[in-house]
Amino acid sequence: MIAEESTGRDGSAPEDWLLNSSDVGLANRSRVLKLLYRTGPLTRAELATRLAVSRATVSAVVQPLIKIGMLVEQDARASGEKGGKPARPLWFGTELRAGAIYLSPDECTAAVVGLDGRIHTSLRMDTSHIDEDRLPETIFAMVTSVLRSEKLLGVCIAYAGTVDWPTGELIANYRRPGTSRIPLASLLREDLGVPVFATHHPRVQAYGDAWMGPGRTLASFGSVFTGEVLGIGIFQDHEVRQGTRGAGGEAGHMVVDMNGDPCACGRRGCWETVATLGWLRERAGEAGLPDPETVTSDRLMCGSEQDHLREDLAKRYANMIGLGLANIEQILGLGTYILHGDVARGGEQLRRWTEDALVMNSPKRDPAPRIILSTDPDHSVIRGCVALVITHVFPSTPRKGGRPVNGSS
Repeated sequence: MIAEESTGRDGSAPEDWLLNSSDVGLANRSRVLKLLYRTGPLTRAELATRLAVSRATVSAVVQPLIKIGMLVEQDARASGEKGGKPARPLWFGTELRAGAIYLSPDECTAAVVGLDGRIHTSLRMDTSHIDEDRLPETIFAMVTSVLRSEKLLGVCIAYAGTVDWPTGELIANYRRPGTSRIPLASLLREDLGVPVFATHHPRVQAYGDAWMGPGRTLASFGSVFTGEVLGIGIFQDHEVRQGTRGAGGEAGHMVVDMNGDPCACGRRGCWETVATLGWLRERAGEAGLPDPETVTSDRLMCGSEQDHLREDLAKRYANMIGLGLANIEQILGLGTYILHGDVARGGEQLRRWTEDALVMNSPKRDPAPRIILSTDPDHSVIRGCVALVITHVFPSTPRKGGRPVNGSS
């Protein structure tokens, strides 16, 4: 689940209470589910070997998951032992699914995703032209049209903006203030009758990387969104991290130049003012590049080997992004940064320049920090919604007294 030091400023630590038998069952089911995501289908015997328990223990843990249709037994494998009973691997069933919603300032995506990460239905709506007084009802109608007919384990909303984790409410979106305080989570809980969770979208992206992406074998990494804005999901010691009430992750608003340009947040010199598409397009215009208002990393890198203006601008852009990542590395020491969005589509050369800047400005120790690019098409946020729902329906560290967080109505 999302790791948080406490439930608030006066919150108690997890060590202040004992797990009851129900808590232990939830935690063990969480461990089995995470293992299946990392490895693929496994038989009961294989699960028992990997988890260092008996087959009977594994059966006791997985049986409730089979009963609700979350896991199913696949076709039998040929037994390796003479006369042995054919083994039937366990994998995610198709009966239960998860709802995934990604809400940014100018568009909303709603999807139905299988627990195995397969996207069954997806609908995207451009919201940039919708009046702000009509926005809540329009988004709600679109989302429920996708989700209402499905049997859902739960729903996750990935917001591009600051979110209050206990309530699931979007507190602030600097690029479109009118999207703030839309009570989408509470409306969906009432309408759908299932747990609904909401958090900052790079945090959901980190779940996607950790459970179904390039972070599956890593203990720690930063999941970085690049493009119009900058944000980071922190995965540390096998947990997605957040601050009190869902704070943190707004890496784009680290101040890197106190005398820099104004930022949409109201301050000056934020990382976003020097390392996003807005900055890149302004510099492209100053350099006289054609159609600067549509420049992206991908377009910039095309022909950069023959065009020194393009190459110089791309290096400056990479340096600014790498410098900000180095600041994060100085504090958290995550070691690996998985880049999504605009920079990820810029290709290997841009990755190398960004990594060079990261290494140059980071502590000198082995191994040096590195950058990995997400693959295209990038479904990390949508698939991350599935992982977040599962980790909160089956928490590895249950809350004191079974107190719900975010998802319950």
